[in-house]
Amino acid sequence: MDTSSAKPTQFFIRKTQRNDVDELLALLNRIIEAGGTTALEKPLNKGEFIEWFLEADILESTVCAIDRESGEPLGFQIASHYGDIPADWVDIGTFVKPGLHKSGIGSALFKATLANLEGKGLTTINATIRADNTGGLAYYTSRGFKDYKLLEAVPLADGTPVDRICKRFDLG
Repeated sequence: MDTSSAKPTQFFIRKTQRNDVDELLALLNRIIEAGGTTALEKPLNKGEFIEWFLEADILESTVCAIDRESGEPLGFQIASHYGDIPADWVDIGTFVKPGLHKSGIGSALFKATLANLEGKGLTTINATIRADNTGGLAYYTSRGFKDYKLLEAVPLADGTPVDRICKRFDLG
């Protein structure tokens, strides 16, 4: 299929809202079910999505990309104090609708996340990416993230060992 004449995706970025939950949950669960690009292995229910990605006390930023024509959410990004990281760090997660990678959505989400983190006394953003997620590794590297740690042979739910690469982006 020739996509050279395909119309570029037109979108805008805003804070994730409760009325985005159903569509973002469906998007996230499609990504989880496809496998290979997220550490999440089990689809979430609506309550879990709201708790983890919208209302968690550990959240510092939650933004989403919205299609200008349809109003459909096309992706989202969160930054939170998740996991075993220093108190002045946040962990980042980025989820973009399959087929829309390299459309500028990830870049726009990251720019909005950086703006949301300004003035919060944070020093570093952590991204932990499966070593087999070449797209995710390329995305974070292209944003300026640098490798700083390797978590070897972290088992998936089925026991398959998969390395995780920790990358950092220093703020300020």
